[in-house]
Amino acid sequence: MNASSSIAGELAVSDPDHVNSLERGLSVLKAFSLREEALSVADLARFVGITRTAARRFALTLEYLGYVSQSAEGYALSPGVLEIGDAYLRSNPLPDAAHPHLDDLVHAVGETASLTVLHERRVYYIARVAADRIVTANIIVGSSVPAYRTATGRILLGDLAQDELEDYLSSIEPASGIDQDYVREKIVEARERGWTVADQELMSGIRSVAVPLRDPEERIVAALNIAAHATRVDTAVLEHDFVPLLQSAAQRTAAALWPSSGTTPARKVMAAKAARQLARPSDVIQSLERGLCILTAFDEGQPALNVAQISKRCQLPRSAARRFVLTLVALGYLAPQGRSFALTPRVLELGYTLLPRLSLADVAKRRLEALARKLGASVSIGVIEGTDLRYIARASAPSPLTVNIRPGSRVPAHRTAMGQVLLSQLPPEALRNGGRSAGRGNTGDGLADFGNSLEVVREQGWSYVDQLLEVGIRAVAVPLRNRRGEVVAALSASVHEPSTSDLDMTSTFLPALQAAAAEFVMDLRDGLVA
Repeated sequence: MNASSSIAGELAVSDPDHVNSLERGLSVLKAFSLREEALSVADLARFVGITRTAARRFALTLEYLGYVSQSAEGYALSPGVLEIGDAYLRSNPLPDAAHPHLDDLVHAVGETASLTVLHERRVYYIARVAADRIVTANIIVGSSVPAYRTATGRILLGDLAQDELEDYLSSIEPASGIDQDYVREKIVEARERGWTVADQELMSGIRSVAVPLRDPEERIVAALNIAAHATRVDTAVLEHDFVPLLQSAAQRTAAALWPSSGTTPARKVMAAKAARQLARPSDVIQSLERGLCILTAFDEGQPALNVAQISKRCQLPRSAARRFVLTLVALGYLAPQGRSFALTPRVLELGYTLLPRLSLADVAKRRLEALARKLGASVSIGVIEGTDLRYIARASAPSPLTVNIRPGSRVPAHRTAMGQVLLSQLPPEALRNGGRSAGRGNTGDGLADFGNSLEVVREQGWSYVDQLLEVGIRAVAVPLRNRRGEVVAALSASVHEPSTSDLDMTSTFLPALQAAAAEFVMDLRDGLVA
């Protein structure tokens, strides 16, 4: 048991405001997060140290909330659990501000770049752009590691007051193999130089260099790093080539967060989370439901909330809201900010580890099926690969006709509504080259001739095709964007030509697709693969 959990345990005994059932429920959710396999009720009871009856009720509550799903093998995390971590990432401006500059770093050096923050005794990765490498560190957004073992951790620890730092250093276990004096020396060195290197100290074969991200008061609020395999990059390259690039990225990130005008750029507020699909079971554990409501109440528009605001958002009596907030503070999931409270990166431990195990098709399944039923049509998601469109997800309403297209199918992009939407996002030169390189008779044949049509598609933000891919098939499509506004896929609805008029395609289907695309913004996260 770590120090923070023992403190929480003491509070549970001594503080009458501590909500013990919320703590146990979050422990159940964390048990799911630590394991990839499905867990039975007996497994949960054993891992968390509770009765089977309690474990079953907690699992049913999490299933009702959409955070776990049940199968013959037991319970396992479902995509809905990502909304907890999303609340932290949306309410914190750092990840969005840093991401484009991390992306620039990866393009410049061909190695992975990350943004980290310090919480209690660990470093949390809150933004990461992975290089296209076969071998890389097994770290994702939401991962946390001991601060003293990392370059970013030593940068972040350097901003602690001396008594806090000494308290931290004294907690390093001798069994870790890391000497306190060595860590102290590295932290002092990082303070003096403004950057530091960790050479295969977190994991064998990985070297990392990091610099601080400072706010206008010169406080270190985060650290940026580049990590590379030791066989590709030596320490001299980290120091002489990578440090200047990292420092530039940090300066540009700071400028985005705190522009000289004093006006922080507006961040788009995401749509509200979807309503629950299941009927509310009679034995839902209300305290867990309320606590998770609080953790997901924060967003871009309200990155910090006071007790009164939390009470209103979660429809709780103020006295109850106060008890839940104090419990979440004691457990390390909320931190005071004056009279308000904000999420800490610890909430990423509650299920965000599921992200690398999901594909876009996994996340899209529920929305696609609902949209297909609503429209009575086939709905699909596709991505561009070369000059082809590849279908990655599809759902169809019952129909006497079968469209022989399944996930994985590839068709000429310019002959589909989705393909035209995605091609319209490419620069004109890429379209010309694509058409020439494909050659006559291949998928790119005629692609360059669509330039004018694609300009119209780009300006209007959607595409409609009538029997271009196949006789009798009409389709309309819109782009799917992530929360940074980047087009990552396209969404379409298609029907057999006699069943739906041209007017219906644009007056009925198109608005429904646009509304669905707005909801998909919440689902399209970094790390999802097609």
